[in-house]
Amino acid sequence: MAKLKGLLEGYSWVDEITNKVIIELKKTSDILEELHSQFFSRYGISNTKFNVLAILYNGPMEGMILSEISELMLVTKGNMTGLIDRLEKQGFVERIRDDDDRRKISAVITEEGRVFTQMVIEDYKRWTKEILVDIKMEEKNELILTLKKIQNGIVIAHHYKEGDQENEVF
Repeated sequence: MAKLKGLLEGYSWVDEITNKVIIELKKTSDILEELHSQFFSRYGISNTKFNVLAILYNGPMEGMILSEISELMLVTKGNMTGLIDRLEKQGFVERIRDDDDRRKISAVITEEGRVFTQMVIEDYKRWTKEILVDIKMEEKNELILTLKKIQNGIVIAHHYKEGDQENEVF
């Protein structure tokens, strides 16, 4: 709890409205990251490992090539290998080598992984409802639209600086 309180108080020096918006988003992100870590640690996994399980859970039954998963998660192939190693040790995932090209390795969620992921998803849905219990449905929808505008603005500003001017990303 002290860490969360520190996150709330750490940016008291900001006073301009545009800066405040960014800082409040950053604080919210930091708080959610900490709470996500706590939530997933109850299940003996990290948020990142759960993301892999969720991708495989919702993906094709035959699994996915590791490079496809790493692209969806924006992590390196080396990191993906380590994540799959740890999930395999937990019995949630298994590797399958392609018969035609032995270099191609797919990850497939096991039945144990599927049951585990479903259980965590259901608990996650309950948990997020508790967090946002005081926010009305129209406020949630408005917040989603506002966040997408911010995300789009961030990406456009980033691309603009790099010479790539796309109009809309999300």
